[in-house]
Amino acid sequence: MIVTVGRVPGAKRNDDQNRRDLALSAIAGRQLGVIGDEQLLGLGFSRKQIQRLVQRQRLHVQYLGAYSVGHRRVVSHARLTAALLSCGCTSFLSHRTAAAVWGLRPLNIRRVDVTVPRARLGPRRGLVIHQALEPAAEDVLTNNGHRVSSVARLLVELSARESLRELDRLVTEAVRKGILDFPDIEAALARHAGRPGMAKLRRALRDYTPGPDRSSNLELAFDQLIAGPDIPEPRCNVIIAGYECDRYWPEHKLVVELDGRNYHRAVRDMERDKRKDAKLALLGITVIRVTELRFGLEPEEIRAEVRAMTGGAT
Repeated sequence: MIVTVGRVPGAKRNDDQNRRDLALSAIAGRQLGVIGDEQLLGLGFSRKQIQRLVQRQRLHVQYLGAYSVGHRRVVSHARLTAALLSCGCTSFLSHRTAAAVWGLRPLNIRRVDVTVPRARLGPRRGLVIHQALEPAAEDVLTNNGHRVSSVARLLVELSARESLRELDRLVTEAVRKGILDFPDIEAALARHAGRPGMAKLRRALRDYTPGPDRSSNLELAFDQLIAGPDIPEPRCNVIIAGYECDRYWPEHKLVVELDGRNYHRAVRDMERDKRKDAKLALLGITVIRVTELRFGLEPEEIRAEVRAMTGGAT
């Protein structure tokens, strides 16, 4: 007797299911153990099947339309991923949550801020949904795998609701971390000029922004301070090794840099100053830095230092 071995009834369905399950696990593995409705539907799961997986506790609801796979507890960054999956592919983390992602404040995973451009979503438990127009490309960046407001944009977002003190703290922390780009923040202020809180944000930024008027005033005051027969006249705004130097005595290999910026300066500026001083030192040039603060406290000491370096009597 010849026995024909055929496909077991239902085997094809089981094969399809296995493929879907493997694909589900692969996607969740790339996303710290979470997956969204749209991804599940794209794999061929029906909404009934998704609901059945929830009932069987193979999927656990994190937010509406976003699930953890196999277990309810997930790490904080997985919750952030789930928040974005819940709100759609154009959404991004914003406001206080964006500040946390950039390391400017602690993360509150129980209250996640998400901005959704060009769409209206109903309430989602645990999420604070913000509606917005389509953001400029530079307003939304990727940090640790998440779409998130840029530092400049999050400061704009928070300017209306946060106190001046908190804005100042956020700016200070961003400067210390070297993640606040001043051209970017100026561009963001221009793009969002009509939003509430812009004047307050400008006040918080004031001490970190180079002030041309302050620099000009300090240069004038310094020139008046060293005027006299005992100190030779310097050359002004000379380019040395690719750097502009405020005051230069070539015969004495001396440069004086006049810093009219306030004490709170951008980290990027300070690093640039260090590189400049090191390059000039290799050329045998001594650099004296005169800040606005120092000039106000000890002008005579500054004059005596310059006089000694240029060969005058001390």
